Amino acid sequence: MSLRFALTRAAATVSVATRPVVRPLARAAVGAPSPRTFTSTSSLLKKAAKGGKAGKNDRPEKAEKAGKGKGKGKDKDADADAGLTAEERDSVIDKTKEKITKSTDWAKGLVFEGVERGRGRVSPAVLDSIKVTLPDQGGVPLNQVASVTVRSNALFVDVWEPSALKHVESAINKANLPGLSPMRDGAGIKIPVPKPSGEVRTSILKSIHETVEAAKNQIRVARTDGLKALGGRGEDGTDDVQEIVDKATGELDKLVVTAKKELEKA
Repeated sequence: MSLRFALTRAAATVSVATRPVVRPLARAAVGAPSPRTFTSTSSLLKKAAKGGKAGKNDRPEKAEKAGKGKGKGKDKDADADAGLTAEERDSVIDKTKEKITKSTDWAKGLVFEGVERGRGRVSPAVLDSIKVTLPDQGGVPLNQVASVTVRSNALFVDVWEPSALKHVESAINKANLPGLSPMRDGAGIKIPVPKPSGEVRTSILKSIHETVEAAKNQIRVARTDGLKALGGRGEDGTDDVQEIVDKATGELDKLVVTAKKELEKA
């Protein structure tokens, strides 16, 4: 073997020995989870500014939604706690006033009739409060089934239908008007109106007191219903109702005082 051949073979051996070993890369495991990424707050703000929709992991938006939900709950509570509207409140007050006025007017009419009787004056108005119970119509005002006129010192009730005569007579008797004693007079009814005695005037005054007290009871009921409809004492509109009640009861009290004075002068 020549010297040149020996040197060439030695160089080839060294080259193979010093060559780096290249190993194949390991394959990634199938199904391995990908690295988790987080969205920064600044990117969320940018999305919100652009009207973008954030993902499920966007905590700031969750907080925002929670805040909105809480706000809606408060709004619902506020609506539930809200009282009546101004229109509804005025309607309740008007209806209450109407009931109270009706009771007051009813009492005033009866008191006027009582004073007229106590003075010895003959007036058809004495019978205005009487209602006649008919089999087919129920209770109807006397002036719808008969006419009342004054002759001398007596009232004459002319009944239009003969079949209603007994019902009219019964209604007048049940009214129990102090000092008045109805009696049959042909096809009608005659009610003599004598000059009232002191005893009759006392009875009339007692009847006036009872009438006024009955009206006050009706007013109390109307007040209770009104306050309840407004939500109870202290709510808006309750002062208006109480003012109406106080005014009506004050008028009735003055009415009794005036009636008493008039009967004492008779």
